[in-house]
Amino acid sequence: MSIIVDNDPLDQVDGSASFEFGATKVMSSVTGPIESARPRNELPTKAYLDINIRPSSGVPSTRETLLEHKLGQLLPAVINLDQYPRQTIQIAVQVLKNGEPKDYTARQLVAIINSVFVALINSGISLKSSFMATCCSINTKGEIKTSPTSSDLANSVSHFVVVYSIKDQQVDNLLFCDGLGTFKQKQLFDVLDHAASEIHLSFQHIRQVISSHVSHNYIWKA
Repeated sequence: MSIIVDNDPLDQVDGSASFEFGATKVMSSVTGPIESARPRNELPTKAYLDINIRPSSGVPSTRETLLEHKLGQLLPAVINLDQYPRQTIQIAVQVLKNGEPKDYTARQLVAIINSVFVALINSGISLKSSFMATCCSINTKGEIKTSPTSSDLANSVSHFVVVYSIKDQQVDNLLFCDGLGTFKQKQLFDVLDHAASEIHLSFQHIRQVISSHVSHNYIWKA
């Protein structure tokens, strides 16, 4: 997967990042932890996640609500929310380029997850582990394609979004798998293997981007 990451492109937020692969691009920002604006969002033992995703054009719809729900399922597994009781962490995502048919959200979800990861790193929010996402599709011949194009998705019988945690620069635990379509158990396991290999390669690039950003913006004392 050929990816382009812009590290901390936004001011006025605690962390931000854009993530682009192929025809899909999103930008994410993280603000917080901050005081909760609404009493109902003050959770006594952990932080409240305020997630907002906006489409590339028009107003948010059920599509963005679905993406917010899926991101909300993943993030509690990777953020140390219990370190920020009664506070709010705001995550805002702007889709810049869809890069897939309107009936699909796989490529956008991958870009959202990966841009949010880098934005969280930049914000200094405490994480339980690093994490990365990729997507795969299975065509009518049973072939698995990683980072499928818009055409690949349109001609697929099933597609998947897979997220793994990263530990010691190695793919560790499966955190999230969202599959739609027709597939067999063996195909699912093959998809997970392909996804793990793709994520391992992509993470090396992300790590270099983050390291370069830190080296450029901070002065280290011997």
